[in-house]
Amino acid sequence: MSIAIIKNMKINLLRLSFLIFLSIACLALGEQDRPSEATHTYQAGLQALTQGKNREAFTAFQRAVELDPGLAEGHYQLGVLYGKQSQWKPAIDALQTAMNLTPDFAPAHVRLGEAYLIGMASAKEATEPLERALQLQPDLARARRLLGEAYLRQNRIDDAIRHLKQLGQESEARYLLGLAYFQKEDFTQAIPHFEAVIKRKSRHAKAHFNLGNCYLRTGKIAEGRTTLRAFEKLTREEEQLSSLQRLVDNDPQRLQPRYELAELLIKRTEWELATRELKACLAIAPHDEKASELLGYIYLQTEAYLEALEVYGGLVEAHPESAIYRNSLGIVYMMQKKPRQAIGQFETATRLGTTNPQLYRNLANAYRQIGERAKAEQAYQHYRSLTQ
Repeated sequence: MSIAIIKNMKINLLRLSFLIFLSIACLALGEQDRPSEATHTYQAGLQALTQGKNREAFTAFQRAVELDPGLAEGHYQLGVLYGKQSQWKPAIDALQTAMNLTPDFAPAHVRLGEAYLIGMASAKEATEPLERALQLQPDLARARRLLGEAYLRQNRIDDAIRHLKQLGQESEARYLLGLAYFQKEDFTQAIPHFEAVIKRKSRHAKAHFNLGNCYLRTGKIAEGRTTLRAFEKLTREEEQLSSLQRLVDNDPQRLQPRYELAELLIKRTEWELATRELKACLAIAPHDEKASELLGYIYLQTEAYLEALEVYGGLVEAHPESAIYRNSLGIVYMMQKKPRQAIGQFETATRLGTTNPQLYRNLANAYRQIGERAKAEQAYQHYRSLTQ
């Protein structure tokens, strides 16, 4: 073999070695880049969550754990989102992965316990992760409440009471505490807990039911019957809500079921849900009078006066002959401490609806605000004559 050929072989071997080294180096750099890309993608998912874009967040978290399978927070967020969709098995898998990667990840233990307890109805399997969460972070109220419920379902009544008592005035904890005493047949102890729940959440149907039975068991027959009647009424309302929601889901463009659903939600003072329904009505029919009127009422009740001004201003512009809308607009101005603008609306309202005494009473109050005592007295006398 010639010297030239040998030299060429050595050169080629050197080139090959260099290329292999370069490939390994590039691969290593690429692997280093992946975690940083995963972190960036994870942060994008968190940003989407804060904006209520759960689907975008889910996609981002999935991509993040593909890029970095060791990203415990990404698996945790996927577990939470699976849970929100009631996809409990993948939720449990994702949360278990997060815990395996970071054994001291207390929120993952809490969510896993919740998935077993709420999603899979397995109080026994829920107990261990919830106990572990409290070992890691004793001040986790959510974990303590869920653990109390898990103990209650396993008939470990005293353990349930011990944990639930530590949660103070939290409504759901007090309901569970009442239930624990009820299961012990200590009805006298259960009563104040159910009463406290109803005082804070007047439409808590289960609290009414259990309280009614406690009253009956302790000889308070009249109170028991009254409370059970309230439970029956709330149950009918819940059935009506479910029925209306089905109608809306089956035909989202129909306005009438949405009106009825919104009116029932208003009756229950569930302002946020009612507002959502009415905004959906206005998205379907932007100039819908009934939806606007109900929405204006909600804004007044919730003291959202800027929004109320916009709604009633639009209604007065569209229906200038309506005394009711002018009166409502006047009330908004009064709430904004603009009595002169209110007077203009009340005066027009009285000319349009001369038999409504409330219009004159509102006008009298507005005149008093600006020191017009004679006009205020005249308007008040008109109010008195109509009410008599």
